[in-house]
Amino acid sequence: MKGDDDAIYVRKFKTGDEKAFDKLFEKYQLSVYSICYRYSRNEADARELTQDTFIKVYNNLNKFREKSKFFTWLYRITVNTCLSFKRKQKKPLLDLEPAKESVSLGKRVRMKIAIDDALLKLPKRQKLCFILRHYQGHTFFEIADIMGITTGAAKANHHHAVKKLRVLLEAWT
Repeated sequence: MKGDDDAIYVRKFKTGDEKAFDKLFEKYQLSVYSICYRYSRNEADARELTQDTFIKVYNNLNKFREKSKFFTWLYRITVNTCLSFKRKQKKPLLDLEPAKESVSLGKRVRMKIAIDDALLKLPKRQKLCFILRHYQGHTFFEIADIMGITTGAAKANHHHAVKKLRVLLEAWT
């Protein structure tokens, strides 16, 4: 399914076709859940954030002006929902208690924990750029659009994030 199909579904929804929203939900529910989980690091919270996101999308889809791609709009709602949740919880994004490692945990799991811990130490914009680029696979142009910044700023934030992560993770090299 192409992005053009999104615009068709949005227009159908605006004319009263409820099934068009179902198509958008089916297409994007896993992506939204993945984003929410990446922020909350908790399955139950990620499910709740996903549900909250789609409720907001449903309630505001008639207001969507279609000046950007639907997914960009959806992504911003998702990120804002996660940020609001974080503020309410008063704990940092990607919050992880220090992992209690047992001898059976492999190096790969320890590395993932180390990366997540290092991500916690990045400034918010750098962290978001890194997550969008490496975990979600977005281009710098898309990242700029999602975050409301220039492509150059997206590249700079990503560059600084990678540079800081290299320092923070140098014990793993």
